Amino acid sequence: MEHSLEKKKVQIKWFNIAVSIVMIILTFNGSMNNGWMTLANLVSWLGLIGTIGLAHAKTWNFPPNMAQNLFGTVQAWQSALYGDMFMSAFYFLSNLFIGLPSWLKNKSDDDSDGDIKIVKTTDWKTIIIAVIGGGILLGVVSYFMGGNYIVLDSINNSTAIVAQVMQMRRNRNSWWLWGLTNVIGVVIWLGVGQPQMAVMYVCFALNSVRGWINWGQGQTDAE
Repeated sequence: MEHSLEKKKVQIKWFNIAVSIVMIILTFNGSMNNGWMTLANLVSWLGLIGTIGLAHAKTWNFPPNMAQNLFGTVQAWQSALYGDMFMSAFYFLSNLFIGLPSWLKNKSDDDSDGDIKIVKTTDWKTIIIAVIGGGILLGVVSYFMGGNYIVLDSINNSTAIVAQVMQMRRNRNSWWLWGLTNVIGVVIWLGVGQPQMAVMYVCFALNSVRGWINWGQGQTDAE
């Protein structure tokens, strides 16, 4: 049994290395094709670094992710994706005042690779209601502001906000919602002519898979 567990840990380690390499290659290739000196490129690289840390449940993910949130707010505003703009601002504030304190308070006390205790149970009924309600609210706001891709943008940001709340509470199943959010994000950013942002969301989608796997290995919180 012990040999089997060690073998699994080695497999997960190499899987993580492979995913990180693919994410870096995709982002680098996107930068070569779409330009280095752009806001979208800065946002994509900060997001790459932050999400790698997040997938490993490392508290050092917060500085690059929060910087990405600030620049992402500006990028979304310039693209008239107002739902995405509000979402990025929400990310920054929630990471600063809720996420980081929660992660620091719930540090893991075992020998797992992650820094925090992971919550593995989810009230899906509440999650679904929150996603639907949030999507309607964000859609109305985006409509009156004259936003682009109102339906997709509102769904995208509703799932993202709920996923963010789950993530701040260290819930493993937040990665399912992140996966959906990231796939929709690829479609939206391609539609508004920002291919580097679409590349970023392709990387995020890959990261969602490995995040869910990694967080399944961590210490379970009693919550």
